[in-house]
Amino acid sequence: MADRKGCLKFFFMFVLFTVIALLFLGLITAFIYVSTLPSLEELTPSPMAQTSKIYSLDGTLITEFHAGENREIITFNQMSPYVRDAIVSVEDKRFYDHQGVDYIRIIGAAIADIRAGALVEGASTITQQFVKNVYLTPERTWTRKIREATIAIQLERHYTKDKILEMYLNTIYFGAGTYGVEKASQVYFGVNAGDLTLDQAALLAGLVRSPENYSPFNNMDRAKNRRNLVLTLMYEQDLIEQEEYLQALAAPIEINEERPTVAPSQRIAPYFIDHIKKELYDHKFTDFDVFKGGLRIYTTLDLDKQRKAEQAVKNVFPNEIGPSYSLISTDPSNGYIYALIGGKDYGTSQFNIATQGKRQPGSVFKVMVLAEALRQNIPLDKTYNANGPITIELPQSPAWQVDNYGGRKFDHNLNIIEATALSVNVVYAQLMMEVGASNVQSLAEKMDIHDIGGNPAIALGGLEIGITPLDISKIFQTFASGGIYHEPVSILKITDAQGNALYEHQGSRQTRIIEENYAYQITQTLVKVIQEGTGRAANIGRPAAGKTGTTSDHRDAWFAGYTPDLVTVVWMGYPDSTKPMEPIDGRSIVGGSFPSDIWREFMSAAHEGMEPKQFPVPGQEVESVEVIRLEIPNLVGRNIEEAREIAMSLELGLEEINEYDEQYPENTVFAQDPQPGTIIEFEEGQLPYITVRVSKGLEVISMPSLLGMEKEDAERVAQDYGFQIGHIVYGYSQDFPIDRIYDQDPKPEVEIGSGTLVTIYISKGDQAQGNMPDVVTLTEEAAITKLLDSGYKNIAVVHEEGTAAIGTVFNQMPESGTIYDYGAEVTIWVSMGVQVPDVTGIARQAAINRLEAKGLKVEIKPSAESQGSVIAQDPAPGSYINLGSTVIITLEGYEELPEEEDEEDEDG
Repeated sequence: MADRKGCLKFFFMFVLFTVIALLFLGLITAFIYVSTLPSLEELTPSPMAQTSKIYSLDGTLITEFHAGENREIITFNQMSPYVRDAIVSVEDKRFYDHQGVDYIRIIGAAIADIRAGALVEGASTITQQFVKNVYLTPERTWTRKIREATIAIQLERHYTKDKILEMYLNTIYFGAGTYGVEKASQVYFGVNAGDLTLDQAALLAGLVRSPENYSPFNNMDRAKNRRNLVLTLMYEQDLIEQEEYLQALAAPIEINEERPTVAPSQRIAPYFIDHIKKELYDHKFTDFDVFKGGLRIYTTLDLDKQRKAEQAVKNVFPNEIGPSYSLISTDPSNGYIYALIGGKDYGTSQFNIATQGKRQPGSVFKVMVLAEALRQNIPLDKTYNANGPITIELPQSPAWQVDNYGGRKFDHNLNIIEATALSVNVVYAQLMMEVGASNVQSLAEKMDIHDIGGNPAIALGGLEIGITPLDISKIFQTFASGGIYHEPVSILKITDAQGNALYEHQGSRQTRIIEENYAYQITQTLVKVIQEGTGRAANIGRPAAGKTGTTSDHRDAWFAGYTPDLVTVVWMGYPDSTKPMEPIDGRSIVGGSFPSDIWREFMSAAHEGMEPKQFPVPGQEVESVEVIRLEIPNLVGRNIEEAREIAMSLELGLEEINEYDEQYPENTVFAQDPQPGTIIEFEEGQLPYITVRVSKGLEVISMPSLLGMEKEDAERVAQDYGFQIGHIVYGYSQDFPIDRIYDQDPKPEVEIGSGTLVTIYISKGDQAQGNMPDVVTLTEEAAITKLLDSGYKNIAVVHEEGTAAIGTVFNQMPESGTIYDYGAEVTIWVSMGVQVPDVTGIARQAAINRLEAKGLKVEIKPSAESQGSVIAQDPAPGSYINLGSTVIITLEGYEELPEEEDEEDEDG
């Protein structure tokens, strides 16, 4: 027994010794590591953020996600207490308790990660986040995390908690291009940070985790849910009272309506770019990656087709219209998205109808019933009663009443092909009952189209939730590709700024949904829709198939169609899905009218230069169509009436666009497409078109300002206004950054004619450097004047408590004598003086000690020998005075007697 106790004692002693040794070794290692770290003074901020770039299919730069930081630094006291508390509650609730690292949170996060089997919860404190943003790179390594924690501890020893929170709130990104709480408050709510209400502060605090995902500009419901979560955390942490909490929860989100918007004329394919941004998040890239990571994103956007899509809408609607519209065009062979219009005006609404707008498809969805009928071997020549109304009894549901659009009647039964071409509801209702709604629903799900429901009314477009134009394109590209579904693709490759691949598209997912011979029969049926049915307005003079769709009360109008090379879907309607569309110029908005016109305009232009092809017959090679050849006449310089007669004599259609022109007189053709002498080919019986531009005479405009724009933006403005960029001169400028226009000729507001050649001067930046002057001890005004006179224009002023005289500079960055770029930022710190502490209510000597510790002198009333506690002080607590100034404290028992007033008689 004694031996056993001895063994146990030895074992425990061994374990204890081992633990002590390991702890000692760890402390030595930590000490060596920490001792090698630079001090805060030696640390430099992390490298400048890099702009991410988006490229089109041909490698042309489309746009950039700028890394510029729109920031205005303010002091802690200028920030609303609500926003300070909100940030702490959601980002670091023990911020005022830990010393830079929250060990309790680290343990909790580790447990959560172990339970989830993955990294699901972070443990960084506000101090660590500030360190990561300012001093370190965003790499995710253990070494970086250790450095982050160690520097955070150093930071906590050098600064107060309030100062750290102030620096953090001036640093972080809040979305919408804003950095720091002041700019975020102005952009989101049109107020300063000090005026934020509780509900506004909670919304801003909720943005920090993922600004674009929780932005009210992008998704109001998501923003509100996130705001309410922050409010709940504040309430649970006793930072707000119950009444405040309930009032803030009920408050509507009222965002700043006067915030800057992106003009469509200054950004090509804005809805496609937003779709790319969403795809980046789906690929797990972060906000930092997207906006500061220097990504190079190569997309499927075909700039030529995108411009032709936008022009097609302008051709059909040269003037402003009420309804919105959408267009999406894809390649049926690989799913590439070539062109995308997500709405009428991106500056007014950033909601992307093409990819997010779930609308009722009307008769466009009949093609799914057609496809399922073929899959079930129902012959297309099978006939049905075509006249309504008819009543169809449904199990466990009210009877289904169906009639044709407009109550149309027929004198005979129709087969499926005829019913498709004429979009006959009564036939398709009967066909749906034959094939089964659940089978149609299952077919749609194979194309990644969900939530359409299993009600037979889906045959006529009565879906449970709705469907997007992108979803419709999935259906039609499956038919166009011979029955193979290709998942839509918008991003082909993503690299970092050095060209290292981060993502690469390896080919879209392909699934055979429909047998090739069935897909061919569907196509031949849909060809008749254009040739002799409801889609005759979509005829483009080459083999094409399509389908119209119109919902009740004209709330949605569709045309979806394809050639062997391209699939395009056009939608029209109001963003408010309950609002019907009124006729335009006396013409009703249905699938066979304006949507078909837009489709025809775009598809005609998109196929320019491409040989017409027949739809491939299963098992046969694709053959060219036998076409008529015709040389296009020269109409330029002719009066429009004469041009019309020439076109009519050659059996050509004429599309007329009226524009200002400085060379040709009014009503004269000054341009045409195709060009004179072009040989066009078209099938017999088809009507090819010539587009002519007819002069409206010379337009005189006021020259717009191009200052501050990039070259591409100026070119788009030139296109909009009708002048030309004739010359480009590059030179240095201290007032404008590199690649920005710093001068122009003619100057802004000068009257010019359309076609005028304009010279722009583009900045090569400011490469000049100078010797940084010494501005310490100068007044703020004198320091700024001296810096401006020395050539430094980018000056940031920080007001802080200091021992220097009030209003004088006590620090500057960089130091005087430094050789420094004129265009770089210079920061000066201006003293607010010493803040007077609150000594009321404390004993005489303690009050004296506290004031003298701040470098202030003390005068005691009623006398220097008076004792007791302080009942009053002058200046007041929180005010700022110069170092060495006197503070008068009044001790208890002393009461100032009022001064005697001189007596006056009534006569004065």
